[in-house]
Amino acid sequence: MDGINKETSLAQSLVASVQLNLPGTVSKLSAKMRFIDKIAPVLRNAGLVKNIAPIPSISVKVTGIATAHRAIPAFGGILYISAAISQDVFIKNGSIHKTRQDSSVEMDEIDDFDYSKKIRLIEIQNAYAVLTRTLDNPDCSEFILIEAPIMLDRSDVPPTERIEVVEQFSKTVKIIEDFWIKYKSRIYPFNKNGIRLISVGSGKLGAILFALGTEHRDFIVDMINYEQLTEIVEPKMIGKIKSLGVKRLVNGIMNEFCRSAAFQAEAINPDTRFEPESIRALGLMSMHVKAGLKTPPVLLEMLGTVNNWTSGDLDDIASIYTSLFTLDQARALPLPLWYAKYALKPIISKPGILEYYKSQAREMLNNEEIDKIWQQDLELFED
Repeated sequence: MDGINKETSLAQSLVASVQLNLPGTVSKLSAKMRFIDKIAPVLRNAGLVKNIAPIPSISVKVTGIATAHRAIPAFGGILYISAAISQDVFIKNGSIHKTRQDSSVEMDEIDDFDYSKKIRLIEIQNAYAVLTRTLDNPDCSEFILIEAPIMLDRSDVPPTERIEVVEQFSKTVKIIEDFWIKYKSRIYPFNKNGIRLISVGSGKLGAILFALGTEHRDFIVDMINYEQLTEIVEPKMIGKIKSLGVKRLVNGIMNEFCRSAAFQAEAINPDTRFEPESIRALGLMSMHVKAGLKTPPVLLEMLGTVNNWTSGDLDDIASIYTSLFTLDQARALPLPLWYAKYALKPIISKPGILEYYKSQAREMLNNEEIDKIWQQDLELFED
C-alpha cells in the first residue's frame, strides 16, 4: 500500500498562510492606526505641526535641480549613466515661463562591487556641477531646490577597504566643501538678502519626533508646548511610537499645507557623522513639509543653526515651496523639479542610450579598433 503523501504545494501553503496570518496583520494595523489617531491631535496642538498658507498668484524665479541615473550589466561589470539637470522657472501672477536649462552627464564603465553607492556619489557630483554654474549665472534664481544633500551622512561613508568608493566619496566631500567655501556668503541665512538653497527629499523622515527629549529642545526653532507632551515623551511611549514606523506616523500627524517644527539635524543626531567636517559646525536645519492632501510629506534641509533661522523664515520657505505645486497627487513635485525630472526621461528610458553605448562598445571591441588606436599612440610615442 502506498504511503500517505504529506507533500504540500506552494499554492496550498500560500492559501493557508493568508488564512492564518491575515486576521493578525489586520489587527496590528488597526491598532497602530487607532494609536496614531489618538496621539496625532496632541502632537498637532502642542505645536509639532504648523499650518502653512500657500501664496496665491505667487511671483518668484525658481531653479529646480533634479538627478537621475541608470545602470546595466555589461562586459563583466556595469555600464552607467548619471545626469543632473537644472531648470529655471519664472512665475509671475500665476503665469509660468520656463527659461534657462543646464545639464551635467557622466557615462562610463565600473566594476559591480558597491556600484550603486558609486553612482549615487557621481550623481551628487553632477548636481553640484550644475548648481555651481547656476550660481555663477548673473541672472541666478532667488530660490533653488536641489535633489542632493547639503551634507553627507554616516550611511554614505564607505568602509576604507572599498578603495573606489572611498575615492568617489572623498571627491564628493571635496566638491561640497569647496562649494560652501566659495558661495556661503551668497546663501541665506548667512546673507539675509541671499539665495535660498533647499535640499529636497535627500534625508530621512521622522527625526523631529525623537528630538522632544529635554536634552534636544534647544535645537528646535519653533515654540513647542511641552506640557501637553508630558505623556508622549515618556520612554515607554517613545518606544511605542518607534514601533509604529516613522513614515507612517509622520503621514498620520500631517495634514495638507503644513510643516513640522524645524530642528537642527546634526545637533539632535550627535552620533551621525556628517561630512564635510569643515562645514558641520554651520548646522543643518530640517523640517517636513506637506504640500497637499495626497502629496506625501518631504524633508527639506538648509544650512544653518537655530541661531541663524527663525520660525517666520521657515514659514516663508514652506509657503513658497507649497505654492510651487499645481497638482495634489502622490507623485507630484514642485514645478521646477517636475520640469527637470521630465527632461531626464531619456536617461532612464528602457531601452535607451545605455543599450546603444553597450552595442557600440561591443562593436569597437569586435573590430579591434581600440587595439589599433593604442598601437597608433605607441608608434607615435616611439617616433
